[in-house]
Amino acid sequence: MLFIAVSNLSYTFPATVAPVFAGLNLSVDVGSHIGLVGPNGCGKTTLLKILSGEILGFNGQRTCKPGLRIATLSQEAGERIQQTVFEFVRPQIAAIRKEIDRLASASEADAIRLSELYCEFTEKDGYAVEADIARFFDEFSLAPEFLWRPMESLSGGEKNRAGLIRLLLDQPDFLLLDEPTNHLDVEALEWLENYLRNLKVPWLVVSHDRRFLDNCCDRIWELKNGSLQEFSGNYSFYRQQKEQTLQNQIIAAEQADRQIERLQKAAEKQRSDANRMENFKPKRDRTKKGGICKRDEGSAKALLRTQNKQRAATAMEQRLQRLVDKAQAEKPFIEKKRSIRFPEKNLKNSCVLRVEGLNKTYGSLQLFVDFSLTLLNGERLAIVGPNGSGKSTLMRVLAGYENADSGQINWAPEAVVGYYAQEFEQLDFSATVLEHVLAGDYAGQTRARTILGCLKLEKEKVDQQIGTLSVGERSKTALARLLFMAPDVLLLDEPTNHLEIDAREALEEALAEFAGTVVMVSHDRYFIERSSTRQIILSTA
Repeated sequence: MLFIAVSNLSYTFPATVAPVFAGLNLSVDVGSHIGLVGPNGCGKTTLLKILSGEILGFNGQRTCKPGLRIATLSQEAGERIQQTVFEFVRPQIAAIRKEIDRLASASEADAIRLSELYCEFTEKDGYAVEADIARFFDEFSLAPEFLWRPMESLSGGEKNRAGLIRLLLDQPDFLLLDEPTNHLDVEALEWLENYLRNLKVPWLVVSHDRRFLDNCCDRIWELKNGSLQEFSGNYSFYRQQKEQTLQNQIIAAEQADRQIERLQKAAEKQRSDANRMENFKPKRDRTKKGGICKRDEGSAKALLRTQNKQRAATAMEQRLQRLVDKAQAEKPFIEKKRSIRFPEKNLKNSCVLRVEGLNKTYGSLQLFVDFSLTLLNGERLAIVGPNGSGKSTLMRVLAGYENADSGQINWAPEAVVGYYAQEFEQLDFSATVLEHVLAGDYAGQTRARTILGCLKLEKEKVDQQIGTLSVGERSKTALARLLFMAPDVLLLDEPTNHLEIDAREALEEALAEFAGTVVMVSHDRYFIERSSTRQIILSTA
């Protein structure tokens, strides 16, 4: 059964000329579990917004199953929302429950009003909603008091869980998920994978988490250079198909080159023979009536042979040109792989960081108690743990952006520390990309542009305001600043969030070659396995 389809879809951003994509044709059937991949800025989020009906100003046709209920999880789920979690996931039910609790605790309760509220709560299936929320809280390992916490106080992973709960409570016919794995800890990731894998309704997910795409997708859509290709199977199988297709194209191109070379030699010989025959005899005498003199009758056959030879040479050259045009059109595109490198550093201290007796609380929430750590030069330390355990807070404290309640943090005196914050609080959205990377060091423009080019931020992107960029492009801008400042120590808080897979792999390779010290927080299982040499676990207990 067809749920949703688009045909000949094209879309151009306002105030731009070139379309972000053109001529797309796609369809979603019952039970489809689709992963959408592609480089940052290629239009993945835009395509989701068109499918959901949020964006209407497109060319082409969009058709849906009548009455189709679509639910969407955006990348910024729960951002800058002045609500509690309950108010965010179910505002009407939360408002009634809040009023019931207020009246019930009042010294002189309004019995009539309280009765009316209970009736309204029942009519809106409030008890069933609360039961469903409790079930999801249990599956996401969230405490009951999480329901009344302000959204603005939540970590990135907790906001994402709240967004997922709101979406799943809707019980939609079709799910659109834009990077749902960002910030989720491993336990929540595995639960989400299992939930989506067993879900009967179709869904489309944008994700750069390779293991997630492997574990729950049965189809991959690749959006790249304005067009869309569909592949069956999970992400690893998609990569195999892409590699096999490329190898087949390379072999076919080599065969075509050899055929062109043979035909070119044959065509040159044919033309050379025809020209030699043309020049072999001078023009023969003609009679008054235009015929050939009897003494030269034999030259008529020679002339015919010469003409045939010329025609054959022309035909062969035309065939050669068709083969050249075909080979050029079918020539495989081998994308130039751009590598990024952190500058070589030579910090002489064997001990880069010593932390002793660190304590930090938020209200009644105790994040870490008597935390101590020794970090040696060249180590790659991964800090792991569930959402809300204080990983990002610890990184902010180590970077000097937040104070601990007590304890000592001692960096090596010469250490230059570079900090990547997951919430982009270091980015000035009104500044251009180049201005942020340079940070006043205008003598380094050439180097800055080279770094940005390696991250595929070039040409007009360099002079764009950061606020106009996609989330992935903002992430690259923050990374570019780290590359430019040449730190001895990297503090990376969820650096792979929002990065496309090619950029993640490039970052993994850069960290493998980096001579300095790295402290990272990440829930990308591939990234942790490839990039860390030691792990510590922060617990919520």
